[in-house]
Amino acid sequence: MTSQLERLEQTLGGKLERQGARVIPGTVAVEGTEFVYFADDGKYKFRKQFRNLTEFTNPPIAKSGGVNERGCKITLSSGQLFHAIGYHGDLEGWRKDIEAGAQAMHLLLARIEGDKFVVSDGRLFPLSECKIEFD
Repeated sequence: MTSQLERLEQTLGGKLERQGARVIPGTVAVEGTEFVYFADDGKYKFRKQFRNLTEFTNPPIAKSGGVNERGCKITLSSGQLFHAIGYHGDLEGWRKDIEAGAQAMHLLLARIEGDKFVVSDGRLFPLSECKIEFD
């Protein structure tokens, strides 16, 4: 007998991610997509920070693709919070757009390399020592 979830996945044409099996963005390579984390500035809500960061360059450098939130937050032992985003299409263009926005907003960026969380200011943190939350 097919479960409701399996029927829904069939209707949607793909698998739905199970909450207990969530993958931290950046720990598994996804062809054509890059993941980056940006530091929460503590001033604005996530949506405003996301918009300010991703729409800073006008006109944008990226010529195709898009950027979206990834529903993951990483908090360092110091309490500093980072939000995950992913971009696809013109990877180099999006990378430049996001780096320009982060620089203008004085935000740190971070990425995952193996089992380490690497912050743009040179700090490294074992992922096992970070608090990881999914929305």
